[in-house]
Amino acid sequence: MDIMIAGAGTVGYSLAQTLSYKHNVIVIDKDIIKLNKLDEDIDILVLHGDVENPKTYQALNFESVDLFIAVTDSDEANLLSTLIVEDVLEVERKIIRLKNDGFLKSHVLNKLSIDYAVFPDITTANKVKALFTFPKANNVKMFHQTKHKLISIRVQYDAHRLYRVDELIDQNVSIVGIEREKSFFVPARSDEIHKEDLVYLFGTIGAIEEIASKLDEKMPTSIKKIVIFGANTLAQKIAKALLDKHLEIKMIEKDLKYCRAASELLQGKVDIINSAYEDQRLFEEEGLKNADMIIAAGQNDETNIIKCMEAKEYGIQKVVAVNNDKAYYNLMHKMGIVVVRGSKAGAHYAILEKISSSSIVTQRHFCGGQGILFMRKIYPNSELIGKSVRSVKIGDSVFLLLRKEKIYDLPQVETLEQGDILVVFGAFDYKEEIQQWIYKL
Repeated sequence: MDIMIAGAGTVGYSLAQTLSYKHNVIVIDKDIIKLNKLDEDIDILVLHGDVENPKTYQALNFESVDLFIAVTDSDEANLLSTLIVEDVLEVERKIIRLKNDGFLKSHVLNKLSIDYAVFPDITTANKVKALFTFPKANNVKMFHQTKHKLISIRVQYDAHRLYRVDELIDQNVSIVGIEREKSFFVPARSDEIHKEDLVYLFGTIGAIEEIASKLDEKMPTSIKKIVIFGANTLAQKIAKALLDKHLEIKMIEKDLKYCRAASELLQGKVDIINSAYEDQRLFEEEGLKNADMIIAAGQNDETNIIKCMEAKEYGIQKVVAVNNDKAYYNLMHKMGIVVVRGSKAGAHYAILEKISSSSIVTQRHFCGGQGILFMRKIYPNSELIGKSVRSVKIGDSVFLLLRKEKIYDLPQVETLEQGDILVVFGAFDYKEEIQQWIYKL
């Protein structure tokens, strides 16, 4: 595809880096320093110009693009650029990143013919909220095709025995991935599960909760008291998303401006404390040590890690950190911190998943991008109904079939029926092969 990206910041750079392997990419920005870095690092075309100026696009020597992605730091620039580019070029699809969630209920996106808008702060806030439904979870992924969830659980129990994969799985749940010492793999049925493994379970809520109670004896079974370090825009949206959970929430912030903004947004429903992060007396004086869970939502990953480790010293087991820089992702995991993607990383993956998915096939990343899954539902009138489908050997990937909410290994099923859902889990290195298999059925 021919892809045009408006914005050469963190998200624009990472998208260009990933998409340039298979597509023709051009990035537009008025910051010449950012463009020079892109030009040096990646084999793409860069254009120096204002994304809000029609002359920028008129200078191009082509008439159309397959995909336009607007990811500058300005909502106004992103919205206006999607309108201006279409006045100059023929654009097949448009994707936009927005910070203002007011556009969720607006007709503006439809009027501008925007195909997909990502609201990364809202996405991150909802991921944190999902942890309250599954207190022992490290991460929760949901799907529109099925009620089954993909949930990761950290193995931490005192017993000396080791579980095997085949002792835990059945038609309601499957173990589809393990992260062990920074490496991800899809386990065989005979593999043992080690302590400190991060285990990825795909199945019904009840079945996953039953396994979680065996694998994790330390995380709380319910969460009532929350501490959020930070009151920036993302932290505010996390707190707002949690209001309907009837929790006792405290926010700690040293910037008085953020405190005032949070107070106005949350309307007194959250206890906001203006204090420097470094003051550990807060754990004693403000009762933070009694929290069931802390969320470090700052923009500095090192500070987020420190606050999580301080909380652990006070015996708080459920510690969550927003991950802004993927260089810190593995360190956070290794330290037993529940990691939630920050706004920029969340936007990056959400856009990539949308580009790679279709109306038939859904693609999702997990385990910090080390794992990949593809899901394909058999809709009415599909040419696959009645067809026999066999899995192939693609690394250690696992091929499953959901039928009436029961999980089967694909070889167990003779022919496909309407409503069946094919699901493949594998390492990211096998993405191209898995994608080719599921699309060419």
